[in-house]
Amino acid sequence: MILSRWQENKISVADEHLATAACDYMLTRFQLSQHQLPQRHRALLFCIEGEEHYLGIKMIAGLMREQGWEVKNLGANLPLPFALKSIERWDPDVVCLSISQVHLLPDLQKYIAEIESMSQHPLALVGSRLLNKHDLSASGSSRTIFINHIQAFKDWLLINNKESSTQDKMLAMGEEI
Repeated sequence: MILSRWQENKISVADEHLATAACDYMLTRFQLSQHQLPQRHRALLFCIEGEEHYLGIKMIAGLMREQGWEVKNLGANLPLPFALKSIERWDPDVVCLSISQVHLLPDLQKYIAEIESMSQHPLALVGSRLLNKHDLSASGSSRTIFINHIQAFKDWLLINNKESSTQDKMLAMGEEI
């Protein structure tokens, strides 16, 4: 809502930054109070280079931790070489990418192609409100899942958070969303 109001010039950049800081503070306080569950899966989260809107991935990181995932949130504006190196070193089951700006869509396709070509074969989850207006399904293979709404992510997380989940099972069940 803040982003749409900013895009419609109903609030200033300063107002958007203030609202973001307030939300960030509340998320941090909430996440610090969470009880840590045993960790079964690993997820690496970040915004692609040029993307500064990070609250979405911060919320996703909190939901994943709440469900027992080991999470590394690398934040906003991560250049592709650093993303690839982090994936290579940490070997996550899932890589979550966030994007909210149309002009970054060509870059997103580069990230997806590079992640899908890695020897680790992590599942890629792309979260974006842009998916409501842009069909990005051709940007990835069956190893990439596009999620346009928080409820779709919660559904995916619920299905894929079983004790016996494997990376292949995550992929198959994720495709049902």
